[in-house]
Amino acid sequence: MKKAGKAVVLMTALAVTGALLGGCAGGTADSKTEAGQTEAGKTEAGKSAEDSAKTEAAGGDAAEGTVKEDIRVVTYFAGSDAYAPVWKEVCADYMKDHPGITIVDESQPTSGSNDLFKTKVQADLAAGNPADLVLYYTGEAYTKTFEDSGLFVDFGDILKADPEWAGNFKESPLENVQYQGKQYALPFIGYYEGMFYNKALFEQYGLEEPTTWENIMKANEVFSQNDIVTLSMSLGMPYITTENFIMGASGKENHRNYFDDSWGIAIDCIAELYQKGGLPKDTFTISEDDVRLLFSEGKAAMMINGSWCTESLQGNPDMRIISMPTLPGGTGGENCAIAGFSSGWHMTKAANERSGETLKFLKYMTSPETMARFIAYGGSPAIVCDAPENSSELLKSAVTMLEKAQYQDAALDSQVNHEAYETLNNGIQYVCEGQMTSAEVLKQAKQLNESGQ
Repeated sequence: MKKAGKAVVLMTALAVTGALLGGCAGGTADSKTEAGQTEAGKTEAGKSAEDSAKTEAAGGDAAEGTVKEDIRVVTYFAGSDAYAPVWKEVCADYMKDHPGITIVDESQPTSGSNDLFKTKVQADLAAGNPADLVLYYTGEAYTKTFEDSGLFVDFGDILKADPEWAGNFKESPLENVQYQGKQYALPFIGYYEGMFYNKALFEQYGLEEPTTWENIMKANEVFSQNDIVTLSMSLGMPYITTENFIMGASGKENHRNYFDDSWGIAIDCIAELYQKGGLPKDTFTISEDDVRLLFSEGKAAMMINGSWCTESLQGNPDMRIISMPTLPGGTGGENCAIAGFSSGWHMTKAANERSGETLKFLKYMTSPETMARFIAYGGSPAIVCDAPENSSELLKSAVTMLEKAQYQDAALDSQVNHEAYETLNNGIQYVCEGQMTSAEVLKQAKQLNESGQ
């Protein structure tokens, strides 16, 4: 899963509900807006959209029945996507509260080689007829395509015009989806990674929870004497573990200072845990599936993994997740987390100039209340929100982790040269066996990254 790339992992894990689609309501894709319906008399359509949207909180006023408009929306919440059911629910609720508004759902599935979603969006762009709102990928190449089309708004001024709404967005996700300093997309749901742990095992042996490296190593002394694996991980595929240890070592200061000396702290700590018997006996060959199984069955106290594991684990009330604690000599900790947003909301200029209704619906979608309904199914929220009602203890801890993490950055495999990243991860085995030093591994990886090979 790791090496497939986070954008693919996220889109596949979340991916989309085409069989359920047919729209949150029927209706054509053509706008039904009647002339003069939306605050007639305003001379600037763009200002009209912003002013109209600011007049009501997310969700709107059901009594406003004079506006009739179709809003075309395309997402990847289709097919087998985990978010498809809640997507249909929130659309239906919005239309119930806004009787004149029809959300025309053009969503398509994105999983597998037959990516109907991507094909749909690209065809619409080529025809110059994109949906009013598009939840689409935010990588540089994708965003450049949207910017070059000249059809989509820069949300910069729109956010400034409504600071209360803008304040809903977490700073890091908002910045991470910018393109050349412009806000063509608004983040929504992403992935997160962290250290899962079984609280019951720590309590059973009278141990403090693993919120510090000292606690982890003290726990390792006890667990190793009781046939419990301290950290379930594969040294043959250490990618997720590596990048989280690096975050615990480098923190915000050096996370993007690629192959910095501080990254050596992370490698050395993994090696220490291995040398003191804290990893599975078959750690060099164990599969990712068995890594998860070892942890879920209570045979391992901790596991570093991502949000795609949350749903399968949240039935156990003792499961928790936290950011990788600060490593000795490091600057990371609970104020940092691996989290990324590979998609975001895009809005057309035509929709913004036509009326304020599309922007109102977007504000509804990006409200804390709506966000909470989505993250009940997993993922990392770009919006500050409370944990959903009746959510699991694991999901609550994930929300808390992300709230504490003021610095959030994407996984390293999406940032550095592939060969350099492989060299880093493969080199950890040699450090564990005392055949190389962390400094030597970092030097090799850094040279490859800088040469672009």
